[in-house]
Order: sequence, then structure tokens, then C-alpha cells
Amino acid sequence: MSSPSHPAGWPQWAQAIPPEPDEHVFETGGTYVLAYLFALLFSLPLLITIVVPLVAIWFFWGRSGRFLLTSHRLIWNPHMGKKVIIPREALRGLEIDVGTRMRSVSLRGAQKLTMPLLWRYKKLWGGLLLLQRWQPPSTTSATAAFKVVAGWRVSGLQVQPGAVVILRDSVRFLPEEPSANVAVEGGAAMAGLMLGVTYRSHRAQLPVVSALAQVARAQEPQSELDSLQRLVSGETWQGPPAKQGPAGKGRTRVTYQEGPRKLTFVVPAE
Repeated sequence: MSSPSHPAGWPQWAQAIPPEPDEHVFETGGTYVLAYLFALLFSLPLLITIVVPLVAIWFFWGRSGRFLLTSHRLIWNPHMGKKVIIPREALRGLEIDVGTRMRSVSLRGAQKLTMPLLWRYKKLWGGLLLLQRWQPPSTTSATAAFKVVAGWRVSGLQVQPGAVVILRDSVRFLPEEPSANVAVEGGAAMAGLMLGVTYRSHRAQLPVVSALAQVARAQEPQSELDSLQRLVSGETWQGPPAKQGPAGKGRTRVTYQEGPRKLTFVVPAE
């Protein structure tokens, strides 16, 4: 009996782990590049000893690693230590703690796990939040019931990224993260540059595009779409778009507008 093939996006380092039936990849990520730099910088001045450099390497590099978040589980592969696999049902009972300075995501409760110095830690954070509140549907169709593209909702200086679901007589917008004021964000970044401090926003990023790819192939995509839209506080935009125009070779920019509020996204030209 042959083993099931891995779904799209399954990382190379996890090829030895067989996928579960109808399992889909939500997010993957690895070690933040500064983990290597921190380990080197803390080790070089202390080479006169043996223990301290080894501790520094373990703390900044050994404790970090790579993650794979799927519709069924979280797989954590540290550089030093054994892989940890937490099923979706167990994730729902755990508390999520985010450390912005160390770019870490920690789980507390019946099972404890700390994942520090992560590249794409906001993606993991958002994916865990979504899995704790949402039951991914089983996919029964090889054909998607609707098209999904990335988009932006704009209201004055408030900008919010997300996913746009294109339906026959309307579009749906499902936000990826909370809206941000571009003037405030830009001012904070400029102030950080003047003070020599790097400014970063810290907002969980929900994997709505990955989730919608699974919803589009569910047995009842419409009801599953309605459920996910309510969960993430999405909204529906009715009627034809207010404006359409070219957005580069083979692409069209589409804009919906309601008063000062705009929803804009790019689709392949027909």
C-alpha cells in the first residue's frame, strides 16, 4: 500500500512525516536570520571558556527551528531536540503567548512549547488563533467553487489587507489582520529611525487565503464561506465595481467603493 502524497506547500524537512487524510498546509516558517548573528556575537567574546559559547549557541540557535501549521496539527522542528506534533484538538485548549522582542510564539496549558526567533511568527500566531476557533471543512471537490485573490480595504487613512472572494454578483472581503492607520504607522517608523530604533507592528496575520482555498472545495462551500466570514468579521460588497483598469501586463485592478470606503484588488485580465 503506497503512502499518501504530500499536499502542496509541504516543506522538504517534513517529508518523512506522512500527511493525514485531507490535510492542507496553512503556514510554514523557519528561523529568523538574526538568530545566527546573535549566537555568533555572543560566542566570539567568550571563546576563552567553553560552556558559555555553547549556552549562547543553544539559546539563540538551538532553541529556534522550523514550523509547519496545517489544517490538522502543528509540527515544530527545533534545531536541537525532537520534533513536537500537537493535534488541532489539543491546540484549542492551549493559551497562546507572543513575545515580540524575541519573535516568539509560546503555548501554555496541558502542553508547553516555546518557539523563539521565528521568521513569519505573525503568520503562525494568526494561524493558531484561527484553528482554535474554526473547524476546517473536508474537501470533496477538485474544482474550486470560487476564485480568491489578495486585496486591500481602505477607509481614509485606515488600510487593511485581506482576501477577496469573487462571486457572481458580489465580492466578499475577509481581513487578514486588524486595520492600521498609515499616518500613525509611518510616523512611528520615522521616529524609530531618528532614535535608532527599528519599528515593527505586531498584529496576528490570519491565513485566510489558505483557509478559503479549502472552503472553496468543501461539500457546501457557500455555508462554509458564510461561517468563516462571520468568524473573521468579513463583509460583502454588492453590485458591479466602481472602477476597473489595467494593473500591468495581463492584470486588471478592480475597485469597489461605498462613500470614502474602498476595496481594491488585482485579477488576471480576461
